[in-house]
Amino acid sequence: MAHTIEPAASGRAKCRGCGQPIAKGELRLGARLPNPFDEEKELTLWFHLRCGAYKRPAQFLEAASETTEELVDRTELEARARNGLEHRRLPRLSGAERAPTGRSTCRSCREPIPKGSWRVTIVYYDEEEGRFSPGGSIHTKCSKEYFGTSDILDRLEHFAPALGEPEREELRSELIA
Repeated sequence: MAHTIEPAASGRAKCRGCGQPIAKGELRLGARLPNPFDEEKELTLWFHLRCGAYKRPAQFLEAASETTEELVDRTELEARARNGLEHRRLPRLSGAERAPTGRSTCRSCREPIPKGSWRVTIVYYDEEEGRFSPGGSIHTKCSKEYFGTSDILDRLEHFAPALGEPEREELRSELIA
């Protein structure tokens, strides 16, 4: 099962990392796994390159080392993927949002997350199913301890593109504190 990097053939596939369409001709990561419905075939999950580097770092690095395609941000993407391998929980990060209620509990410290406060959402990848499942959330103040690094802002901004600049600035300041 060799993972691949190739241009999108039609523009119909959606990225498994962010859920957005992958434009026709855009380079994408194809992470391959056994097909649960047919033992003789493989299943390919498609990711934008950046999403693949963030969410499936081992598969991205394998495909990047074997591709003949020219990767524009190769050095940065490989560094982000290696960072994800070094910090095993980092690929779980799926975005940031304000807590809509006060009922959620931080996965790191087990304390309640107050309504209206910033929280970092996480997902778990199921190897057998080949999909991500919601995994809860953590306080922004707990993110360094949980992920093992404070270098998460680029991932948060990538997976929460709807955030405006004032919200991003507020999030940055909470992560630094």
